[in-house]
Amino acid sequence: MKTLVISDLDGTLLTAKENISAYSMENLNRMIDAGLHFTYATARSLNSAAKACWGLRQILPVILYNGALIKEPASGNTIYENYFKAELRRQICAILKELNISPLVYSFKEGKERVSWVRGRETDGMRRYLSRRSGDSRLNPVGDPQDLEGDGVFYYTFIDALNSVERLRNAVQQLTGIRMIFQQEKYQSGYWLEIMPDNTTKGEAAKVLKEHLKAERVVVFGDALNDRELFEMADERYAVGNAELSLKEIATGVIGYSEEDSVAKFLMQNFERYK
Repeated sequence: MKTLVISDLDGTLLTAKENISAYSMENLNRMIDAGLHFTYATARSLNSAAKACWGLRQILPVILYNGALIKEPASGNTIYENYFKAELRRQICAILKELNISPLVYSFKEGKERVSWVRGRETDGMRRYLSRRSGDSRLNPVGDPQDLEGDGVFYYTFIDALNSVERLRNAVQQLTGIRMIFQQEKYQSGYWLEIMPDNTTKGEAAKVLKEHLKAERVVVFGDALNDRELFEMADERYAVGNAELSLKEIATGVIGYSEEDSVAKFLMQNFERYK
């Protein structure tokens, strides 16, 4: 029985330093080389995830942007994407204009992935985000909001103080056909609001990947609310010790903390079942 193993990154596989520990890296690579079908599902982009997972044998396609894209790490080829419909995009843009808010807009333009924003309209949170991605080929500052649109928009992100983010959340949540993730920025005081089509989830993307790889069983690891749909579609689901309580309540089991190499240790103990 072919088993696909999918782990969340931040708060699950990664340490607080936003990397995979040397211990986990060595043992995960050893198991992957021996036949473990291992990949990850993350809110990150491919560029950000690849840096965090530098050194990991990334053989299988990976789930990105909370399920908006599935990409092949080596080639960068996209094997699945989920775009906003034109009318829904128009409604979101009208709200952004009314509230005088300018978010990060994720899209494809002429076949190339872009992260666009209006130059000079960055919040402190957006500046932190962009400063960590200096040299990223996706970055596309524009002077005119009309230039934010691409061939296919699949994600909006707004990072700012709580009251500002809540204003946008309250306005957008009245729309039909969207899904939002609202949470505090990891390791910072700001808040994130991520807006995507309502069928964009790690779980839906995992179903696509399972079929693509002809896997018969899926085992997952996670810690946060955006892992819930991933847990719900899996045959076995394991929450790390630092996970949200609601995720622990639906987990097959609770393992150790993310800082304790718990995912790698669990897979080492159960390798014969999953390879």
